[in-house]
Amino acid sequence: MEFYSSNPGADKLRQVQGEIEQVKDVMVHNIEKVLERGERIEILVDKTDNLNQASFAFKKRSTALRRQMWWKNTKLMVILGAVIFFLIYFLISASCGFPGPCTSENWGSF
Repeated sequence: MEFYSSNPGADKLRQVQGEIEQVKDVMVHNIEKVLERGERIEILVDKTDNLNQASFAFKKRSTALRRQMWWKNTKLMVILGAVIFFLIYFLISASCGFPGPCTSENWGSF
């Protein structure tokens, strides 16, 4: 005990040991932060992977829906064209007289 109380070098030894403990505490704290950051990065990578898979599925579904709507629209236009064609045909046939051919004599006689 007398050595530590009378020797000024012993006080420096305690000071250096205290600084080492402080550095050790800071390093442990930094390592804990790095591990937490690593866990957060892993969570972020998992979320990114899930989002990528969801976007791929969305793209496939939206492409299929777009094709389905295009075919539906095309069918509707063909049906509409056929209805208009038959409507014009029946109007012309009705004005000419249904069973016979349309000539200049019976054109427009209602």
